[in-house]
Amino acid sequence: FTTFSVDITCERGELAVFNPPANETCGDYLSTYQQGMGRGTNLLNPGATENCEVCRYTTGQDYLKTLNLNEEYYGWRNAGLVVLWAGVFYALVFLMMKLRTKATKRASA
Repeated sequence: FTTFSVDITCERGELAVFNPPANETCGDYLSTYQQGMGRGTNLLNPGATENCEVCRYTTGQDYLKTLNLNEEYYGWRNAGLVVLWAGVFYALVFLMMKLRTKATKRASA
């Protein structure tokens, strides 16, 4: 879960490229969006008046939120739950094997 604070660098093919309305910069056009729903987006050229380049993620946290890992500890919590789940079921199988009676251990033909 070390990707949480890593900065994201998008490749050219991953960028959303579009033109803002006339007489507006990319930063002006997207300012409201980036304060709301687009909070995690990264506008690469805010002063440009054409070919706005937007990367979907700024940090690893923005990507991990799409996987429902809203906080860094969620990943460790989920990993702990998986280990706990596997341990409990292993213990249950072991317990059931120990509780078998001699009559049920015999093979019947």
